[in-house]
Amino acid sequence: MEEGLLKLNTHIKIYMSIMNTMKDIDKLLSEAETGKISKILDRITEDAKPFWLGCEERVLAGRELKPYVVSRLLREHFGIKISESAVRNHFLNLVKDAE
Repeated sequence: MEEGLLKLNTHIKIYMSIMNTMKDIDKLLSEAETGKISKILDRITEDAKPFWLGCEERVLAGRELKPYVVSRLLREHFGIKISESAVRNHFLNLVKDAE
């Protein structure tokens, strides 16, 4: 009986490992199709989306935003923690991708 439980446990672990690998492969394939997706976008809530989209529009229009202020405003008003450097890199990539 105990041996059967050990085998079952082993099979479950193998199955879970395969499922996790498949999820990772799906993510990789998705990224291969669409390009790298910024992790920042996953953190922006529905409440913060209008502010964030406004920031992106201004950056694309050539207006310079201060990343440390954007980071602070996201934290203070929406409870979203995104570092100043992450905001700066996102804005730089946004402009670069638009060219």
